[in-house]
Amino acid sequence: MCDFSVVVPVHCEEASLAELTARVSRVFGGMDKNCAFELIFIDDGSTDDTPKVLAELVRNHDFVRTIRFRRNCGKSLALMAGFRAARGAIIVTMDGDLQDNPEDIPALVAAINSGWDLANGWRTSRQDQAIRKVGSRLYNATIRRLTGLTLHDQNCGMKAYRRSAMQALVVFGQYHRYIPLQAHLAGFKVTEVPIKNSSRKYGTSKFQTFRYQGLFDLLSLLFTYKYSLNPLHFFGVASAVILIPSTLVLMYFVLSQLAYLAGINPDLKVMNRPLLTVSSTVFLFGIFIFFTGFICDFILHHAIRGRIDDILALMTESSGDAKEKPRE
Repeated sequence: MCDFSVVVPVHCEEASLAELTARVSRVFGGMDKNCAFELIFIDDGSTDDTPKVLAELVRNHDFVRTIRFRRNCGKSLALMAGFRAARGAIIVTMDGDLQDNPEDIPALVAAINSGWDLANGWRTSRQDQAIRKVGSRLYNATIRRLTGLTLHDQNCGMKAYRRSAMQALVVFGQYHRYIPLQAHLAGFKVTEVPIKNSSRKYGTSKFQTFRYQGLFDLLSLLFTYKYSLNPLHFFGVASAVILIPSTLVLMYFVLSQLAYLAGINPDLKVMNRPLLTVSSTVFLFGIFIFFTGFICDFILHHAIRGRIDDILALMTESSGDAKEKPRE
């Protein structure tokens, strides 16, 4: 275990790595001469000379560690690899292109030391294309409206985490864009810290300007956190919206058919009515939805029984009073 871990996912960033390493080293040297820190680079399948540069940095600096993916797997998995390897009590993430400034690390660390679980960087003067800035504002405004998490820059790569918050995260696909939201939904305290943003010195951005898939990820994330422990609450309501009106229509047809068979209304034969076919199909569809939720609840019940201690550990704040006292 060390004091700080700096996790940096990189993909074809050979030109910036030496400068980034030197600046991170100076920052921690200025914070405390005795603090222990590590710098973990995750090479996400780079095709340039990034692996050679990282190998040289490992030889020259004992605080540098590297993880290399055989192919490009994306930022989310790169971050997860760094999280799993990190040994620090406080973990800092940043991008490897030097648009994030290592000199802002002390401000993020100060926020964690003051009681926050996650400190998210806020690029108050973002150096980027105008179209990216507009897209970012719309993206952040949507999240604020849907979730109530009032951050200005959710997707900033520079963040600091208390170790307990980092360990509760599961980041895959494109979920790295929603790390602050995940922490917030899990009950951790999230804040933001204004940081500087520099113009890109080397290379070009590896991300698309428009990423519509993020909307689907947001919906998936909100659904997962709201209904992960009670899926029948969602599927039950969804099935009721379908079952109630279709059941009423079917009851009308049943009563009409009985009236026809009893000779009360001989003109009300219903067996060839198109609405009967439609309502029967919708009714069966509602039944399928309900039993989907029922089966999910059944499976979840048995899964939770085997992992209840892990779930409680993730949801419980550490407290000295709650720890088991040593036996005499």
